[in-house]
Amino acid sequence: MSFRRLIWLAALAATCPTYAAQQFTVTKLRDNVFTVLRGDPPGLAVESNAGFIECADHVIVVDAQSNDATTSQVLAQVRLYTNNKPVRYLINTHWHDDHIVGTHIYKDAFPGMKVIGSVASLSYLPNQGKQNRDQFHRAIPEVLERFRKTLETGKTSAGKPLSDEQRRSLESDLRLGEGYATVPDDFVAILPDIGVQDKYSIRDKGCAVDVIAIGNAHTTGDLVVHLPEQSVAFVGDVVGWPVPLVGAEQSRVRDWARTLKRIRDLKAATVVPGHGPLMRDNAQIDRIIDLMTAIPQRVDAERAKGGSLEEVRTRIDLSDFRRQFANGSEVNGALFDAYVTGPAVTNAWNYP
Repeated sequence: MSFRRLIWLAALAATCPTYAAQQFTVTKLRDNVFTVLRGDPPGLAVESNAGFIECADHVIVVDAQSNDATTSQVLAQVRLYTNNKPVRYLINTHWHDDHIVGTHIYKDAFPGMKVIGSVASLSYLPNQGKQNRDQFHRAIPEVLERFRKTLETGKTSAGKPLSDEQRRSLESDLRLGEGYATVPDDFVAILPDIGVQDKYSIRDKGCAVDVIAIGNAHTTGDLVVHLPEQSVAFVGDVVGWPVPLVGAEQSRVRDWARTLKRIRDLKAATVVPGHGPLMRDNAQIDRIIDLMTAIPQRVDAERAKGGSLEEVRTRIDLSDFRRQFANGSEVNGALFDAYVTGPAVTNAWNYP
């Protein structure tokens, strides 16, 4: 999660409708395939979904979480559902904190375990990743204080009373944010033991898993975990819900649609996103393909007319897509503004 996203959390917190917050549920997808789905409200502080595949004598886990406590809770469920089999591989679908911080919990429990990540993360995590993370964590106390003050006053930034739903949502965001704050300042990310450049296949007794560097999208280090025999794909944040999470610097908008088409070509019956519910059709994937196809086209058309990025941004209208993704929800519309309208246009402009 970026520093800019943390500031957006604070700005959105006082206007967000809510949903009943749960920590997570474990769902059995196939005989030996499980997903750990978060039930947090969409749009504010997030925690990653996860998954695990039970092989004949070991387990493969997909993604850690943003802090030790939550990762330990997930690990306890992995042990429970797999009769305490050892974890042999942990796959990080990309390098953001909410997918990697808890990696050391697994390493501590299973010293021989191998971490699988993108080859790009080997250089990103100790360099630009560390700088981004340090900046992000310095801002956490101020943002949490804003959350607390909004709860204390009971009013939105516009001065309107918080609804019960808004209050529950903000309480959930505060809880998750406090989880981020438990990560020590001297945290050092564990680098992958196996860096994936193209594809890494695991063919162990009882399981077949392909870890695919599917293409640039949410980051330049996105991986997809495909189980061809079970027709399941864990896709990380390449498929965002309720809106795609675009970083002005880290994402690659111009590559995103092509990458999603490769995911669609896997023909997985069940897609597990990094955040949000299970997807059993291509509806959200197709919406994002259309969006990420249109944005570069509109940016290029406006660039040809002349003007700066700031001027071009004011001329680009994404309201047709905003309506699709918001679907009548105020919070989804605000998320689209925060994570798409500004960052996606900037990204398409800066990375032609």
